[in-house]
Amino acid sequence: MIIPIAGGAAVVLAAVALYLATPHQCWGELPFAAAAYGRSGAAMLVSGLLMLLSWAGPATALFIVATLLMTIWSVVPVVIAWWRNKRKGAA
Repeated sequence: MIIPIAGGAAVVLAAVALYLATPHQCWGELPFAAAAYGRSGAAMLVSGLLMLLSWAGPATALFIVATLLMTIWSVVPVVIAWWRNKRKGAA
């Protein structure tokens, strides 16, 4: 049961890292270069996919990865924008 959880967590972390690697991310200043986030995100995505492939069939694993990526890439920008707007309102 730990393999699918670890694979899903790796895919979620990969989605966040790949989002931070984009030039139009709204997080702000990052401590590392965007290329570092891109490479680490790609590595985590591959490792998460391999973990999920060892647990489920190929189609299921790919759909899990695609669903997690779409969810994170839809939610993270909205949460960051909301958080930044809330901080500006408090200051």
